[in-house]
Amino acid sequence: MPEVVLEVGRTEWGGWKGYQVNVGIQQLAGGFTLQLTERWPGQATRREIPEGEPCALHYDGEVLITGYIDSVDPTYDSQSHSVTVTGRDKTGDLVDCSAPPTQWIGRSLADVARELLKPYGIGVVDEAGANAPFKSLKPTDGETVFEMLDQAARIRGVMLITDGRGNLVITRAGVGRADDRLVLGENILTANGRRDRRDVFSKYTLKGQTQGSDFNFGESTSVLASASDNRVKRHRPLTVIAEGPLDAQGARDRVEWERNVRWGRSQAITYLLSGARQRSGKLWRPNLLVAVDDAYQYLRGAERLITDVGYSLDDQGERVSATVMPREAFDLIRQPEPETTDAWN
Repeated sequence: MPEVVLEVGRTEWGGWKGYQVNVGIQQLAGGFTLQLTERWPGQATRREIPEGEPCALHYDGEVLITGYIDSVDPTYDSQSHSVTVTGRDKTGDLVDCSAPPTQWIGRSLADVARELLKPYGIGVVDEAGANAPFKSLKPTDGETVFEMLDQAARIRGVMLITDGRGNLVITRAGVGRADDRLVLGENILTANGRRDRRDVFSKYTLKGQTQGSDFNFGESTSVLASASDNRVKRHRPLTVIAEGPLDAQGARDRVEWERNVRWGRSQAITYLLSGARQRSGKLWRPNLLVAVDDAYQYLRGAERLITDVGYSLDDQGERVSATVMPREAFDLIRQPEPETTDAWN
């Protein structure tokens, strides 16, 4: 059984009776919950795991999470002592903490991220080449560091994730590929799939505005684009209002993106796997493209994106799960940059 070790300073903690470790591209920070039960009689010392301390979580010899202990919850009586420890990646601080009231002029997403993240001790890995300068970037009052950077990332058509080693990664969906296929009856033990049609529609219509001028105003600035989804058989129209000014091509891209993302998110499947590693020895990790053979889901060599991986131990034993979706569920398109800093305030 893979060993889970929590490293705090120079001390390593193991022997957990239960754990849940989740990493993925749907949240900026991976997280863990560890459970330990001990008997007190004859025990010379009890384990002291301090909350708030830096830590690293190792799974089967590999680092999955580098961050901090969020909470330590002890439960005890005269005969026994149990403790539950939770923690997250360093990037969890970016989700919690407010951005400083600073304005950046002519700086790229990667540059601004490096400056913002330096006080947190978080590095920036730019896999997407996010070096195009913004005219201006400035957080709104009360906006978190992640909210500010995420908005800028969406404008550039990139996404923000963590590498589990204390870095923020600027990337795109599916930059890597799994060595193995996922095959029902082989490395897929069980599946929990849900094809949900509540948030998908037969026709999408986008309404918006082009950038106005002295010669281009009123009705002439209206942009209208539509996209159909023939997989939805009944009449289900949806009108979407554009977030900012768009030209005709931008409107077509935006409405097709709406259709593709909604369909992709409706096709999530979670697989229970036979092991944590592929035949190459590599761990199953998020943001890998993988071929899936699952007749029950009508998938025969279909390409899917691994969005989340979970490692757990409970009364039923050790388990590894992977959630997959069509890649288009995480497609991103470049958005128009606000013309003035007022758009960021």
